[in-house]
Amino acid sequence: MMTYSKTAIGRFTALALLCATGGPALDARDGVREDRSDRIDQNAQRDFDRAQQRAADNAAKDRADADQRAAKDAEDRAKDLADAEERAAKDAADAAERAAKDAADAAEDAAKAAEDAAEDNRGSSESMHDLAEVEQPEKDDRGFPVRRGEIVALDISDAALSKAQAQGFAIIERTPLTALDSIVTRLSIPKDMDAQSALAAMRRLDAGGSYDLTHYYAMHFAARGTRSAAAPTGSKMPSKKGSLKIGMIDTKVADHKLLANTQLQQRDFTMAKGAGPTEHGTAIASLLSADGAGSIYAASIFQGSAAKPYTSADAIVRALNWMVEQNVVVINISLAGPRNSILDELVARTIGKGHIIVAAAGNGGPTAPPAYPAALPNVVAVTAVDRKLKVYRYANQGRYITVSALGVDVTAAAPGGGSSSYSGTSFATPHIAAWMARCAPSLSAAARKKCIASLEKSAKDLGAPGKDAVYGLGYIG
Repeated sequence: MMTYSKTAIGRFTALALLCATGGPALDARDGVREDRSDRIDQNAQRDFDRAQQRAADNAAKDRADADQRAAKDAEDRAKDLADAEERAAKDAADAAERAAKDAADAAEDAAKAAEDAAEDNRGSSESMHDLAEVEQPEKDDRGFPVRRGEIVALDISDAALSKAQAQGFAIIERTPLTALDSIVTRLSIPKDMDAQSALAAMRRLDAGGSYDLTHYYAMHFAARGTRSAAAPTGSKMPSKKGSLKIGMIDTKVADHKLLANTQLQQRDFTMAKGAGPTEHGTAIASLLSADGAGSIYAASIFQGSAAKPYTSADAIVRALNWMVEQNVVVINISLAGPRNSILDELVARTIGKGHIIVAAAGNGGPTAPPAYPAALPNVVAVTAVDRKLKVYRYANQGRYITVSALGVDVTAAAPGGGSSSYSGTSFATPHIAAWMARCAPSLSAAARKKCIASLEKSAKDLGAPGKDAVYGLGYIG
């Protein structure tokens, strides 16, 4: 709608009156009136034009504002649509990731189940078929050698023992393991039974009890740990001064100049007479000493020849009990063999009291099944690498591997007072045992958990990203 000022309205009114009356009489002032009338017309026209321009400008601005609002609305709608599409894409990606993870977890579970079924989750007997031949062993249902004519019971009740004796079983030996709150009972079996049949009969007689055979164990899962005739030229054992207290379950330890500054407490848990093998235990003790062990508790459990030493489950558990009695936080174990339910339980009890067990992963090769006790839950299983951080060619592999350390061409004490170069997962284990002893100087389940987490943070990742079946968490230097 057009608007006009009061001046313009007055001028229009005057013009209208002039038109209505026919105009004024002509006189001398007619020229002046005419000029004035022209000016009025010009002013009115100018005001009219300006009014029209303002109206056009306002209309254009209104249209521009409307266009701008429409464009913004369109932009907002496009952004909302893009956000919705992005959310939908993210939801789809998340769903796909969850599905992939579920599938991977299912595949891993299936692989583990297949592995457990294929190997009975307890290892292979192939490399141990001739172990402890001097004792004329029997074989269990997996082909592993076991002590002839006996089974072993953990914490057997008086009632179950009476039933067993009534069936022809007899007590050979009862061994209180006070530090582990346990009693291990060795039972001779009835004359008309073999070991497997006797074990099955005892488990039927006392379904709630814990029974197994007396398995034999080797120094290595496969006898492929090696040493050279002499240490490499110019080689020298590293040495870290320290006062670490570390336990080891191994062969006997011989006197050696490399152990001159180490306090050595030894105890023999074998039933053999004579000196017994010493090379492996002496080498391991020298590595522990070089890595900061000022005090070593050495449990001797191996007998037989130096080329094929062997031990048994009952010797291992007596050694574990002694370690717990001595408050040894970290225990280094370099042996391997089949899974045994009695040993499983007593290893678990040892760990449950805050002790840390560090065990060699085994030297059976990449396709070998798990080696025990390294593959037991919460045991720190150590594999070996060379100086180029490549895995030892005979090292076991599997999900149970915890960590890697140098274990190829390692200089250690050798018979005769000198040193030699050794290779095998056994020779990587002492470094990790010392590392854990520095991390956990006192007994505590919480400390053990903290040190495992610290081990994970400190390891240099090797192989596939993250924890893998070859190198575990990675390399500890």
